[in-house]
Amino acid sequence: MGRAICMLRLVFAVAISVAIAAFVFAEENPVIAQANAWTHDQPIPAELLAFRDSNGCFSEPTDTYVVFDGITNYDLLRAIILQRGDERVFECAVKRALLLVGRTRFFHDIREVYAATPQLLSQPRHRAVHARSTLAHVLVDGLFIDDGDMPRDGADAVFARIAADLRAGVAFDAVQKKYWDAYEYAYTEILSDGSKVTLHRTRVGNYGDFVISERDHSARPFRSADLPEQHVRPLLSGRTGDIIILRDETEHRSILYRVRDAYSPPA
Repeated sequence: MGRAICMLRLVFAVAISVAIAAFVFAEENPVIAQANAWTHDQPIPAELLAFRDSNGCFSEPTDTYVVFDGITNYDLLRAIILQRGDERVFECAVKRALLLVGRTRFFHDIREVYAATPQLLSQPRHRAVHARSTLAHVLVDGLFIDDGDMPRDGADAVFARIAADLRAGVAFDAVQKKYWDAYEYAYTEILSDGSKVTLHRTRVGNYGDFVISERDHSARPFRSADLPEQHVRPLLSGRTGDIIILRDETEHRSILYRVRDAYSPPA
């Protein structure tokens, strides 16, 4: 609650600028760099196995959520999952692995591990992961356009061009940057002292990535965001590569989803 109240106070552009300046990119964070350079012949760094949360308005570079969000070393994530330790670290490793390689590969790999070492299933957390592997999942990336930034017919036209680029094989990140840049605009923010500052934003926003099943459609623990309930079923019906455009009438926006990976459990 304290963090939520504190964040609500950070409405001025100067605070946003400080947050951006304070953010440590993965390649500049020594903890993340160490994690991504890890190999099987090394011990797992102790700082990765201990849960850390600064519990302040801004995350610290050593916070567990920050570090795991930057890990691209799948072998390390698998090794952490097989370690006994903090439940929150375990869940971070599972969720990050799902986002990194997709449900199909992760659940295939973890089911092989459980077949070879069934004693792991004596632990409740591994039984929970095994139960998750019996559910259909999709991994999606999203872009959104608010009604206040663009009329709906304009948003439909932009999303049609984005969909065409994606179906032509252009990488999602490249498409995202192309339309961010194309629809960027400047605006003036008045600060609490009356001074003005010019900032930039885009009409095509990053909705982020989500791991979705019938039981879970949250971006937590890496982002405090939940997918609209009414979007879950149509997205679970998608196949890898599908482009699905849906409305969120509560937030007055259109959202384009790209299904990065669709997982159907084995019979």
